[in-house]
Amino acid sequence: MYFVNRDHIENTLLYMSGLLETYEQQSSATFLEKLGIERLSQMVIESMVDVGNMMIDGFIMRDPGSYEDIIDILIDEKVIPQEDEQAYKDVIGLRKMLVREYTNINHEQIEAILSKNVKTLEQFRPYVLDYLEKEMGPVTTFTKREES
Repeated sequence: MYFVNRDHIENTLLYMSGLLETYEQQSSATFLEKLGIERLSQMVIESMVDVGNMMIDGFIMRDPGSYEDIIDILIDEKVIPQEDEQAYKDVIGLRKMLVREYTNINHEQIEAILSKNVKTLEQFRPYVLDYLEKEMGPVTTFTKREES
């Protein structure tokens, strides 16, 4: 095992959780709200990909060949369950539209995929944290905050 930056992983997971909570409380009637959904969707995807890559690098798992392969590796290594594979891949599949085809976004498709899979996405954080605890043990060292 190489260095695993648990703080960075946890911060990314918390960011993703906040995005998902925001998604569940939003509407997308205006153009600005649609842009917000685009950004939110992209950042959920980037959060999953970044955490996946940190896990893969930190625990010396096989190298991914694609974004979907990150999900395959996390399933193979028992970080996330096999039954959630399609949900994660459906969401990651939106990345191409969001990043490369941004002038032709299908907002209904984004919302349909996110709405269908939001509960599964919310489980990503607990799965990763559970894996970290199993592999590294509970956090036992706490750093004292310096007072300003």
